[in-house]
Amino acid sequence: MIKELRAKLAPMLPLVIKEAHWIEPSLTLSLVGNGWAFGSISAWRVLKGDVLEFSYSTVEASDLILNLCGLSIVSVTSQSPRMAGDPAFELSDGRWLEIFSDIAVDPWVMSLPDFGFVGAPGDSRYTQD
Repeated sequence: MIKELRAKLAPMLPLVIKEAHWIEPSLTLSLVGNGWAFGSISAWRVLKGDVLEFSYSTVEASDLILNLCGLSIVSVTSQSPRMAGDPAFELSDGRWLEIFSDIAVDPWVMSLPDFGFVGAPGDSRYTQD
């Protein structure tokens, strides 16, 4: 699925993040730009290099996520080779936003002007043995 998402995003990149929200206790992450939106109810983290900068469990996450506003998503890849259905977004400042599906039904959604993607971690097409 990430291959398909990457192909759809390629002509649209970079995607400027206009809004970023982390809403507890519903554990909802949302990123919004012009004509696109990403939402997740799963675990996530932001890496700077190989270091965890903050994540869904960081006390100040709802404030720290605001620092993503004004940055852009410049690429997307699979978050891991074992779960090829979870996205990792490269940001314009070199950080990465990684999503970890921790529920089987609709853990994340990416809405584009003419298409939508819904995470499906239980679908064997998006995992590897």
